[in-house]
Amino acid sequence: MKAKQRTAFGILPGMALMLMLGVVPSGVHNAYAVERDGAKTDSLAESPLSIREGYWQLEAAPGGASPNMEPEGFPLELNGDAWIYSTEDIFAPAPLVGQGDLRLDGDGDWAATAGPPVTGDGSFTVAVRARLYEAGDRDQTVFSLPGTYADRFAVRYHAATGKWELVVATEDRESAPRVVVAEEQQLPDDQQGASGQHLAVVFDAPSHELRFYVEGQLSQTSRVTDSTSWPATGGLQIGRSAVDGDYFAGAVDEVRAYSGVVDDMSIVRMAGLGGDSSL
Repeated sequence: MKAKQRTAFGILPGMALMLMLGVVPSGVHNAYAVERDGAKTDSLAESPLSIREGYWQLEAAPGGASPNMEPEGFPLELNGDAWIYSTEDIFAPAPLVGQGDLRLDGDGDWAATAGPPVTGDGSFTVAVRARLYEAGDRDQTVFSLPGTYADRFAVRYHAATGKWELVVATEDRESAPRVVVAEEQQLPDDQQGASGQHLAVVFDAPSHELRFYVEGQLSQTSRVTDSTSWPATGGLQIGRSAVDGDYFAGAVDEVRAYSGVVDDMSIVRMAGLGGDSSL
């Protein structure tokens, strides 16, 4: 039987300064190595704090599905007119990150996994890079994780305020109360040709804390107390809410999902434009 290999990471306090300065100590990857299901993982920064369940680079979609870098994880299946943009023309606009990104027209296009890569009944982290085509007069959901009647969480452009919002339904029922976290400092950027913005959600279950990062930064208003813990049942949705619709028109790239809490420094690294596969 082939042993599972997953990326798990965190930052050891004693190495934080060296990593911030860009110095990678010799053998640091071994210092972080842990075992999962009998197999030793060996990426740059590893600890039991979080386990990577999915990483979709969105460089291609053979057979209509973008592969998951975690070999036993769900692929992202493209629906509607969703497509992968790539180009070899040096004068053409570049993808958000790397060699390709997902393009959605806001009219019934989305991508989704067949099941939830994380369920939401424990700590989790989900992140993407996204660029709006237009910050217009309708709500647009960038990514969400649904239950049967409500979204466990959804990250959206909220037209009434012109801001990014993280919305959490406190129960899996219609019209359930919602926890809303709005990003007050960094507004959605819909400039064409720009690299978009990195959006990340962290739920720290033991601390009952919900955090919403934009471009790797956490503002004072983007950290709230939340004890929601019901499990999602549907697949990760990219470009829509499976409950409310609210289709996203724009580009999406670098989709990641983790069981557990990803630390602040790693969120900053994810927000870079290098497509760091060691995270």
